[in-house]
Order: sequence, then C-alpha cells, then structure tokens
Amino acid sequence: MKHIAILLTTILVAQFLAAEEPIRERIEWIDIWVTDANKDDLPRVLLVGDSITRGYFGGTEKLLAGKASCARLTTSKCVSAPTFNDDLQLLLKQYNFSVIHFNNGLHGWGYTEEQYREGLAKTVAAVKKHAADAKFIWATTTPVRDRSDLQKFGDRTARVKERNLIAAEIMKEHGISTNDLFGLVEEDPDWYSGDGTHFNGKGKVAQAKQVAESVMKCLPVSVSRAGESNGM
Repeated sequence: MKHIAILLTTILVAQFLAAEEPIRERIEWIDIWVTDANKDDLPRVLLVGDSITRGYFGGTEKLLAGKASCARLTTSKCVSAPTFNDDLQLLLKQYNFSVIHFNNGLHGWGYTEEQYREGLAKTVAAVKKHAADAKFIWATTTPVRDRSDLQKFGDRTARVKERNLIAAEIMKEHGISTNDLFGLVEEDPDWYSGDGTHFNGKGKVAQAKQVAESVMKCLPVSVSRAGESNGM
C-alpha cells in the first residue's frame, strides 16, 4: 500500500508540474509603459493586451489627455500562461489604477479553450484582489482575416469567437462591462493591415476612440463630466 501511495503522489505531482509548464511561442515579449509615473494629479488607466492594444494605445492616450494618465502592459503571453499574473503584478503592486481595460485572446494557441477559461478566471480574481478599487473593462478579441483575401475571415477567427464567448460568461458572472472591439471591426476589412491580424491607421483610430469612450464612462464622475463638456 505504501508503494501505491508513493506512486499516486508521484503521478499527481507530475500532473501538477505539467499543468504549470508554459507553452512557449517562438518569440515572446512584454512591453510596459507608464506615462506621468511621477504624478498623481489624474486618475491612472491601464491598458492590458497585446500588439493590437499597443497599436491603439497612442491614440487612446491622446484622447484621454488631461483626463487620465495612461499606462500599458502589452505582451505575447496568454492568460493561460502560469506566469501571466506575475507580470501583471509588476504594475498592480506599484500603481493605483482607476480603470483597467483588458484584452487577451490572440496568443497562446497551444492552450486549450478550457485552459483559456481557467487562466482568464484566475486573472479576473487576481485583479479583484490586487486592484479592488479599479473599474475593470473587458475588450473582446478582434477577428483574424485571411491575409490572401482580407474580405474573408481566417481560420483562427473561429477560436477567437469561442474565446470571446468564454470571456463573456466570466464577465457576466462578475458583473464586468464589455467593450466590443470585435463588433467594431467585424464589417471593416479595409481597417486591417496586410497581415490580416493588425490594423492600419483607420483601424487604430476607430479602436482608440471606442476604447477612450469606454474608459471615460468608468472614470471618477468629475473627470467624466469634464470629458463630456469637451465633446468626448
């Protein structure tokens, strides 16, 4: 019996370690940027995402100028990666954010949708724990188009839709608002760059406008009203 117990323990430990082993991409990256880190006169906003988020960050920051200080954490890691929340903590431990605008779904294709669900649920819990006062906005993941014909969606869009449905369930459970970037760009293939994933100037401008509007709704009332009076 002792040998059986040891064997079972070994198997369970091996399964646990396997679950914690990240599925690597060929190139992995992380980009952290904090504007006006030395000031606290405006609410601070964090945009979390990937290269799509990095694409609309500059436009969003300009639209929120004078209303909020913007920061970004953009990365190739999927929420399913065991160290994703560690990277997020780098910012949540150092700064107080009024709003966190969050997207994750175009990386980590080696993870299953169930692993994506588990990872996203853990991330929402981590944000609630370490940034409890922040308003959380979920942004739907944008579709991927066929680079040979941008009028058509690429194969990965089916998985994007599935991940968006998973995220919708989690956000509904926690009462988190959603910024539908998928719906924004769905009917506009001319907003895409040639790779079918990223966006050209028009696409970035449209996303920045919608992101800034969604953030403004969650800023402190005095700031939001000032934004409305300025035509935001």
